[in-house]
Amino acid sequence: MVNREDTCEFIGQIIDIFEDFLDAKGIIITHPEDENSANICGTDYDDLRRNLAEMMVNWGVIHQD
Repeated sequence: MVNREDTCEFIGQIIDIFEDFLDAKGIIITHPEDENSANICGTDYDDLRRNLAEMMVNWGVIHQD
């Protein structure tokens, strides 16, 4: 189980895996609201982070306080 203190880092590393996958495939997602070079950023990042966290809680990987 992931410690509460490590949750943000854990989810961030999972998103980094997706980011690396997209980069390796040459996939570029444009974000009009963000000039960031990352494919997953802004509200996309927030939505993905929230959905991953909810799934991890449901599966008991992350403890919900």
